[in-house]
Amino acid sequence: MLTYLSFYRLPVCCARYLPHSLLQALCAVLTLSFVAVGSASADDTIIVIPTVNSDVQSHAAVTVGSRLSRAGYRVASPDPLLQMLNMGPVVSRSDLLMRGNDIMTAIGKAIIVLVDLEITETGNRSPGYEIRLSSEIYEPGSQQLVASWAVPNTTLVPPSPCAAACQAMTLRTEVERMADTLGDSLIFLLQEPGGALAGDGSAIAILEVELIDLSAEERVQLLDLMRNEFPGFVDITRSQTSGPRQRLRYHTTAQLDRLGEWIMVSLAEIGLDVGEDVQFVMTGNRIDIRRIATGNRKGTTGNRVKFN
Repeated sequence: MLTYLSFYRLPVCCARYLPHSLLQALCAVLTLSFVAVGSASADDTIIVIPTVNSDVQSHAAVTVGSRLSRAGYRVASPDPLLQMLNMGPVVSRSDLLMRGNDIMTAIGKAIIVLVDLEITETGNRSPGYEIRLSSEIYEPGSQQLVASWAVPNTTLVPPSPCAAACQAMTLRTEVERMADTLGDSLIFLLQEPGGALAGDGSAIAILEVELIDLSAEERVQLLDLMRNEFPGFVDITRSQTSGPRQRLRYHTTAQLDRLGEWIMVSLAEIGLDVGEDVQFVMTGNRIDIRRIATGNRKGTTGNRVKFN
């Protein structure tokens, strides 16, 4: 069983923003290039389902499934299950969650992977595309979404000149590349290296981390320690910096109480004492580290000119 301590919700999305002529050309290319998903030995049946039944998004889901199949997982087509559940062309997450018992009755032990794809046209004179690809993992047995994963967004600018068929082929190639990368990440999550990621009580925790008012050097030093020296480190994703704030998701298999201890030790190592230089708050799946302003510190130096 794949278990996670937390999950984040990602939006349902599709390729509806594409111009009609380009979408037709892209769908024609994708229809001719579907990858057949084979079967392989594994304890769980994995079913990869596009949240919107369009040729573009279905191809991304098939590519993810093909990558999982090549890694040795038993991947089944979603069509019989969706027909049995009477779902589509848009798969409702709430409906899927409610049908966990029906899914278990129909196919037994299984893992459902929902794949979201959004392609948005950008630019005025020269066309470009913002591509977002993400996934959610659902266990019918527990009747809940248990994890999410996304690949970095891609901004694609087709070569110029490039007609609709050329743009469709360029988009198809990029979507397939991103889907293969997503599948590779999911393989890592589904694997059990040393029993650390599933089945035995261990789990990957995804924590929302926010660093506030730390210098760029302090942020780099702290994250370097968290990435390269903390036991159980898995990945850092969705890192965003806005002025004095940096937000990211930290993936780890470490015990969270130990993780808190390691962070305080690491802060001291880079010259930041908890309670004196920074506030450190760790609640649930969130970590906040904020520099304490001089005026807010307990026992400030005061006005030494006036009060000597």
